[in-house]
Amino acid sequence: MAYISIGRKFQKSLKGLGYWCVFFSLVLTGYKFFSDGSFSAVLTLSSAFQCFAFAVLVIKVRTQQSVAGLSKRSLTLYMTSLVFRLLSTLFYNGYLPVDKSGDWVYQLADTVSLLLIIVLLRWVSKKYVHSYQAEQDTLSLAIPVVVAAALAIVVHPDLNNFFAADVSWTFALYLETFSMLPQLFMMTKIGGEVEALTSHYVASVAASKFFTFIFWLFSFKELAPRNGVNYAGWAVMIAYLGQLLMFADFFYHYVLSIRRGKSLIIPTFGC
Repeated sequence: MAYISIGRKFQKSLKGLGYWCVFFSLVLTGYKFFSDGSFSAVLTLSSAFQCFAFAVLVIKVRTQQSVAGLSKRSLTLYMTSLVFRLLSTLFYNGYLPVDKSGDWVYQLADTVSLLLIIVLLRWVSKKYVHSYQAEQDTLSLAIPVVVAAALAIVVHPDLNNFFAADVSWTFALYLETFSMLPQLFMMTKIGGEVEALTSHYVASVAASKFFTFIFWLFSFKELAPRNGVNYAGWAVMIAYLGQLLMFADFFYHYVLSIRRGKSLIIPTFGC
Protein backbone atom coordinates (compact mmCIF):
# COMPACT_ATOMS: atom_id res chain seq x y z
CA MET A 1 0.00 0.00 0.00
CA ALA A 2 2.88 2.35 0.77
CA TYR A 3 4.29 1.83 -2.73
CA ILE A 4 0.89 2.59 -4.26
CA SER A 5 0.61 5.82 -2.25
CA ILE A 6 4.11 6.92 -3.29
CA GLY A 7 3.30 6.10 -6.90
CA ARG A 8 0.15 8.21 -6.85
CA LYS A 9 2.00 11.15 -5.34
CA PHE A 10 4.69 10.81 -8.00
CA GLN A 11 2.04 10.81 -10.74
CA LYS A 12 0.46 13.95 -9.28
CA SER A 13 3.87 15.65 -9.17
CA LEU A 14 4.48 14.82 -12.82
CA LYS A 15 1.03 16.12 -13.74
CA GLY A 16 1.68 19.38 -11.87
CA LEU A 17 5.05 19.70 -13.61
CA GLY A 18 3.30 19.16 -16.93
CA TYR A 19 0.90 22.05 -16.24
CA TRP A 20 3.85 24.32 -15.46
CA CYS A 21 5.62 23.27 -18.67
CA VAL A 22 2.54 24.08 -20.76
CA PHE A 23 2.17 27.42 -19.01
CA PHE A 24 5.79 28.48 -19.60
CA SER A 25 5.54 27.38 -23.23
CA LEU A 26 2.54 29.68 -23.67
CA VAL A 27 4.36 32.51 -21.87
CA LEU A 28 7.40 32.21 -24.13
CA THR A 29 5.16 32.13 -27.21
CA GLY A 30 3.25 35.18 -26.03
CA TYR A 31 6.48 37.03 -25.23
CA LYS A 32 7.77 36.39 -28.74
CA PHE A 33 4.64 37.39 -30.67
CA PHE A 34 2.71 39.79 -28.40
CA SER A 35 5.38 41.78 -26.60
CA ASP A 36 8.02 44.33 -27.57
CA GLY A 37 10.35 42.86 -24.97
CA SER A 38 10.30 45.95 -22.76
CA PHE A 39 10.31 45.85 -18.96
CA SER A 40 6.58 46.64 -18.75
CA ALA A 41 5.85 43.12 -20.05
CA VAL A 42 6.53 42.01 -16.46
CA LEU A 43 3.07 43.32 -15.59
CA THR A 44 1.50 41.16 -18.30
CA LEU A 45 3.49 38.19 -17.01
CA SER A 46 1.96 38.81 -13.59
CA SER A 47 -1.53 38.71 -15.07
CA ALA A 48 -0.64 35.49 -16.91
CA PHE A 49 0.46 33.82 -13.67
CA GLN A 50 -2.83 34.79 -12.06
CA CYS A 51 -4.80 33.41 -15.00
CA PHE A 52 -2.82 30.16 -14.78
CA ALA A 53 -3.62 29.93 -11.06
CA PHE A 54 -7.38 29.97 -11.62
CA ALA A 55 -7.07 27.63 -14.61
CA VAL A 56 -5.33 25.14 -12.30
CA LEU A 57 -8.22 25.46 -9.85
CA VAL A 58 -10.77 24.77 -12.60
CA ILE A 59 -8.83 21.66 -13.65
CA LYS A 60 -8.62 20.52 -10.03
CA VAL A 61 -12.34 20.88 -9.34
CA ARG A 62 -13.38 19.42 -12.69
CA THR A 63 -11.08 16.42 -12.28
CA GLN A 64 -11.93 15.70 -8.66
CA GLN A 65 -15.62 16.66 -8.86
CA SER A 66 -15.13 18.43 -5.54
CA VAL A 67 -14.46 21.91 -4.14
CA ALA A 68 -13.11 20.64 -0.81
CA GLY A 69 -10.42 22.95 0.54
CA LEU A 70 -11.50 25.82 -1.70
CA SER A 71 -12.50 29.17 -0.17
CA LYS A 72 -15.62 30.72 -1.69
CA ARG A 73 -14.91 33.94 0.19
CA SER A 74 -11.45 34.24 -1.32
CA LEU A 75 -12.86 33.72 -4.82
CA THR A 76 -15.51 36.36 -4.17
CA LEU A 77 -12.88 38.93 -3.20
CA TYR A 78 -10.77 38.11 -6.26
CA MET A 79 -13.81 38.42 -8.52
CA THR A 80 -14.68 41.83 -7.08
CA SER A 81 -11.08 43.00 -7.38
CA LEU A 82 -10.85 41.94 -11.04
CA VAL A 83 -14.15 43.61 -11.93
CA PHE A 84 -12.97 46.96 -10.56
CA ARG A 85 -9.52 46.66 -12.11
CA LEU A 86 -11.03 45.91 -15.51
CA LEU A 87 -13.32 48.94 -15.17
CA SER A 88 -10.10 50.93 -15.23
CA THR A 89 -7.83 48.96 -17.58
CA LEU A 90 -10.43 48.24 -20.28
CA PHE A 91 -11.20 51.93 -20.81
CA TYR A 92 -8.11 53.84 -19.66
CA ASN A 93 -4.38 53.48 -20.29
CA GLY A 94 -2.87 54.80 -17.06
CA TYR A 95 -2.07 51.45 -15.43
CA LEU A 96 -1.41 49.36 -18.53
CA PRO A 97 1.94 47.98 -19.74
CA VAL A 98 3.36 50.40 -22.29
CA ASP A 99 4.60 47.64 -24.60
CA LYS A 100 2.47 45.81 -27.19
CA SER A 101 1.11 43.38 -24.59
CA GLY A 102 -0.79 46.30 -23.03
CA ASP A 103 -2.93 46.66 -26.16
CA TRP A 104 -5.07 43.61 -25.34
CA VAL A 105 -3.10 40.63 -23.93
CA TYR A 106 -2.92 42.03 -20.39
CA GLN A 107 -6.64 42.79 -20.28
CA LEU A 108 -7.47 39.43 -21.89
CA ALA A 109 -5.60 37.53 -19.17
CA ASP A 110 -7.55 39.42 -16.47
CA THR A 111 -10.83 38.84 -18.30
CA VAL A 112 -10.17 35.10 -18.59
CA SER A 113 -9.27 35.03 -14.88
CA LEU A 114 -12.60 36.68 -14.09
CA LEU A 115 -14.54 34.16 -16.21
CA LEU A 116 -12.73 31.24 -14.56
CA ILE A 117 -13.58 32.60 -11.11
CA ILE A 118 -17.25 32.95 -12.08
CA VAL A 119 -17.25 29.29 -13.14
CA LEU A 120 -15.61 28.28 -9.86
CA LEU A 121 -18.10 30.28 -7.79
CA ARG A 122 -20.96 28.63 -9.64
CA TRP A 123 -19.51 25.21 -8.87
CA VAL A 124 -18.93 26.09 -5.21
CA SER A 125 -22.47 27.48 -4.83
CA LYS A 126 -24.39 24.88 -6.84
CA LYS A 127 -22.82 21.98 -8.74
CA TYR A 128 -20.40 20.79 -6.05
CA VAL A 129 -21.86 22.55 -3.04
CA HIS A 130 -22.09 19.20 -1.21
CA SER A 131 -18.27 19.18 -0.91
CA TYR A 132 -17.85 22.84 0.08
CA GLN A 133 -16.45 23.16 3.63
CA ALA A 134 -18.43 26.22 4.67
CA GLU A 135 -17.72 25.67 8.36
CA GLN A 136 -13.99 26.20 7.67
CA ASP A 137 -14.47 29.22 5.39
CA THR A 138 -15.43 31.84 7.94
CA LEU A 139 -13.26 34.92 7.46
CA SER A 140 -15.32 38.11 7.15
CA LEU A 141 -15.65 39.85 3.77
CA ALA A 142 -17.19 43.11 4.97
CA ILE A 143 -14.11 44.48 6.72
CA PRO A 144 -11.71 44.07 3.74
CA VAL A 145 -14.22 45.67 1.36
CA VAL A 146 -14.88 48.68 3.62
CA VAL A 147 -11.19 49.21 4.45
CA ALA A 148 -10.13 48.91 0.79
CA ALA A 149 -12.84 51.31 -0.40
CA ALA A 150 -12.04 53.93 2.26
CA LEU A 151 -8.31 53.78 1.58
CA ALA A 152 -8.81 53.96 -2.19
CA ILE A 153 -10.86 57.12 -1.94
CA VAL A 154 -8.34 58.81 0.34
CA VAL A 155 -5.04 57.59 -1.15
CA HIS A 156 -4.79 56.74 -4.85
CA PRO A 157 -2.53 57.50 -7.83
CA ASP A 158 -3.87 59.63 -10.68
CA LEU A 159 -2.37 57.98 -13.77
CA ASN A 160 -5.78 57.97 -15.49
CA ASN A 161 -6.42 61.61 -14.62
CA PHE A 162 -10.00 60.59 -13.80
CA PHE A 163 -11.10 60.20 -10.18
CA ALA A 164 -13.51 57.27 -10.65
CA ALA A 165 -11.10 55.23 -12.79
CA ASP A 166 -8.16 55.89 -10.46
CA VAL A 167 -10.17 54.94 -7.36
CA SER A 168 -11.49 51.84 -9.14
CA TRP A 169 -7.95 50.59 -9.90
CA THR A 170 -6.70 51.41 -6.40
CA PHE A 171 -9.71 49.77 -4.73
CA ALA A 172 -8.96 46.61 -6.75
CA LEU A 173 -5.35 46.71 -5.54
CA TYR A 174 -6.21 47.22 -1.88
CA LEU A 175 -8.93 44.56 -1.97
CA GLU A 176 -6.56 42.13 -3.68
CA THR A 177 -4.26 42.52 -0.69
CA PHE A 178 -6.90 40.77 1.42
CA SER A 179 -8.18 38.34 -1.22
CA MET A 180 -6.00 35.32 -0.44
CA LEU A 181 -6.47 35.63 3.34
CA PRO A 182 -9.67 33.52 3.48
CA GLN A 183 -7.98 30.74 1.47
CA LEU A 184 -4.84 30.72 3.61
CA PHE A 185 -6.91 30.96 6.80
CA MET A 186 -9.05 28.03 5.64
CA MET A 187 -5.97 25.96 4.82
CA THR A 188 -4.47 26.55 8.27
CA LYS A 189 -7.76 25.65 9.96
CA ILE A 190 -7.99 22.38 8.05
CA GLY A 191 -4.25 21.73 8.36
CA GLY A 192 -2.42 18.63 7.20
CA GLU A 193 -1.47 17.71 3.64
CA VAL A 194 -2.40 20.23 0.95
CA GLU A 195 -3.64 18.80 -2.35
CA ALA A 196 -1.01 19.31 -5.09
CA LEU A 197 -3.10 21.45 -7.46
CA THR A 198 -4.28 23.65 -4.60
CA SER A 199 -0.67 24.32 -3.65
CA HIS A 200 0.17 25.15 -7.28
CA TYR A 201 -2.78 27.56 -7.35
CA VAL A 202 -1.59 29.50 -4.29
CA ALA A 203 2.03 29.45 -5.49
CA SER A 204 0.98 30.83 -8.90
CA VAL A 205 -0.91 33.70 -7.29
CA ALA A 206 2.15 34.41 -5.10
CA ALA A 207 4.35 34.51 -8.22
CA SER A 208 1.86 36.90 -9.84
CA LYS A 209 2.12 39.29 -6.90
CA PHE A 210 5.92 39.10 -6.94
CA PHE A 211 6.12 40.22 -10.58
CA THR A 212 3.59 42.99 -10.00
CA PHE A 213 5.60 44.21 -7.03
CA ILE A 214 8.78 44.26 -9.15
CA PHE A 215 7.03 46.24 -11.88
CA TRP A 216 5.70 48.96 -9.58
CA LEU A 217 8.92 49.06 -7.57
CA PHE A 218 10.75 50.19 -10.69
CA SER A 219 7.81 52.37 -11.75
CA PHE A 220 7.50 54.04 -8.36
CA LYS A 221 8.24 57.54 -9.72
CA GLU A 222 5.39 57.19 -12.22
CA LEU A 223 2.93 57.10 -9.31
CA ALA A 224 4.13 60.42 -7.89
CA PRO A 225 2.01 63.58 -8.15
CA ARG A 226 3.39 66.62 -9.93
CA ASN A 227 4.02 68.30 -6.59
CA GLY A 228 4.32 66.93 -3.08
CA VAL A 229 5.10 63.61 -1.41
CA ASN A 230 4.39 60.40 -3.30
CA TYR A 231 1.90 59.06 -0.74
CA ALA A 232 0.04 57.06 -3.40
CA GLY A 233 3.25 55.41 -4.53
CA TRP A 234 4.12 54.38 -1.01
CA ALA A 235 0.58 53.07 -0.46
CA VAL A 236 0.82 50.94 -3.61
CA MET A 237 4.20 49.52 -2.59
CA ILE A 238 3.05 48.78 0.96
CA ALA A 239 -0.03 47.00 -0.42
CA TYR A 240 2.04 44.77 -2.70
CA LEU A 241 4.67 44.17 -0.03
CA GLY A 242 1.88 43.15 2.34
CA GLN A 243 0.68 40.61 -0.24
CA LEU A 244 4.17 39.13 -0.54
CA LEU A 245 4.59 38.88 3.22
CA MET A 246 1.22 37.14 3.47
CA PHE A 247 2.45 34.45 1.09
CA ALA A 248 5.91 34.13 2.65
CA ASP A 249 5.22 31.28 5.10
CA PHE A 250 3.22 29.29 2.56
CA PHE A 251 5.87 29.73 -0.15
CA TYR A 252 8.59 28.61 2.25
CA HIS A 253 6.77 25.33 2.89
CA TYR A 254 5.92 25.01 -0.81
CA VAL A 255 9.56 25.28 -1.93
CA LEU A 256 10.63 22.99 0.91
CA SER A 257 8.13 20.33 -0.19
CA ILE A 258 9.44 20.49 -3.78
CA ARG A 259 13.07 20.19 -2.65
CA ARG A 260 12.25 17.18 -0.46
CA GLY A 261 9.95 15.62 -3.04
CA LYS A 262 7.16 15.38 -0.48
CA SER A 263 3.61 16.66 -0.17
CA LEU A 264 3.05 20.16 1.19
CA ILE A 265 2.06 20.06 4.85
CA ILE A 266 0.33 23.04 6.48
CA PRO A 267 0.42 23.22 10.29
CA THR A 268 -3.03 23.03 11.90
CA PHE A 269 -4.30 26.31 13.37
CA GLY A 270 -6.14 25.63 16.60
CA CYS A 271 -9.56 27.32 16.47
